Amino acid sequence: MSDSGVYKFIRGRLPRPCAIHASAARALAFLLVLTGALSLSAADQPIAYSHKKHIAMGLQCIDCHSMADIGPAATIPSVAKCMLCHATFGTDKPEVKKIAEYAAKGREIPWQRVYGFEKQALVKFNHAPHVRAKVECATCHGDMTQADTAQKLVNHNMGTCLTCHRQKGASQDCATCHY
Repeated sequence: MSDSGVYKFIRGRLPRPCAIHASAARALAFLLVLTGALSLSAADQPIAYSHKKHIAMGLQCIDCHSMADIGPAATIPSVAKCMLCHATFGTDKPEVKKIAEYAAKGREIPWQRVYGFEKQALVKFNHAPHVRAKVECATCHGDMTQADTAQKLVNHNMGTCLTCHRQKGASQDCATCHY
């Protein structure tokens, strides 16, 4: 999408009472293009973690990404959380051995965050109200039942967020998401 195409997309998605000027929308569009926020990507992870396998075993997102239902961030699991199961399950598997090595050294696994907003977007996202509103994790994160690696399956932008807010009857006031 060209710079001007992104601008038109964002401008067309701004709520009517929003006080953001056209120049600010142009700047935001430029930042989205510049930062690559419009592209999907997979992060190089230190452990070949498969969401697909873990979900197939009956785990729910909240089992590993705790705090999403009560706080702003869906935390990335600690090595201690991984070891709750992997101290006894799959101990002979190479990737589980890597997890055990991190735990033995008292080090956290240096997971690479896949989702997040650029600082320049001035977004203050909070998972908890979305969980309380019964927004399924897949709405924003895609179908993780098919994901073998942690990867960005859904691009977040103001248009997708506002569309969902309109559909759910949530606030469209700029201050709801931006500071």
